[in-house]
Amino acid sequence: MRVLLIEDDALLRMVLSDRLAEDGIDVQGLANAEDALILLGAGQVPDVLVTDIRLGGGLSGFDLAEVARARHPEVGVILISGAPSEEMRGRMQRREIFLAKPFQPEALAAAIRQAAAKD
Repeated sequence: MRVLLIEDDALLRMVLSDRLAEDGIDVQGLANAEDALILLGAGQVPDVLVTDIRLGGGLSGFDLAEVARARHPEVGVILISGAPSEEMRGRMQRREIFLAKPFQPEALAAAIRQAAAKD
């Protein structure tokens, strides 16, 4: 299973990538949505996109998820954020999964499997 992880916090991105890899999940981690769009445009489509909602400057995780879904409707989407979940849930699409930070890497692995199975 291929996962594209977009997280602007380098340490968190590294920890999650390492823990998911230990669980047999192939993870490519990036710091921003713009780099992710380059990969998606080049045909490197993951099974699941995991993105932080607030990525600093530039596109948000919501923006990235919208473009990814428009180009590749089969991609599972998981949105992660430390922001209040009710605010986030109001902007989510029906097929997206939301995880509130902090969460255990095992919870993310389970959500990834769930998102991949929704096809």
